[in-house]
Amino acid sequence: MTIKKMPVSLPENVKENLEKMSAEVGLSQNQLLVIAAQSLLANYEAKGSFIFADLLNPEHRS
Repeated sequence: MTIKKMPVSLPENVKENLEKMSAEVGLSQNQLLVIAAQSLLANYEAKGSFIFADLLNPEHRS
């Protein structure tokens, strides 16, 4: 498997929470982001673009 690098910009609070999660679960921040991306892609493949409706719903922003 070829690995490609990609810079990612995160809001400060997301980065801080990612650092905390990384320390708590013993996985690197990179590993967590790869897992999250794989999960998002699998969900998208299974359910299509409507998966974003819940994420973009204003009720979920609070």
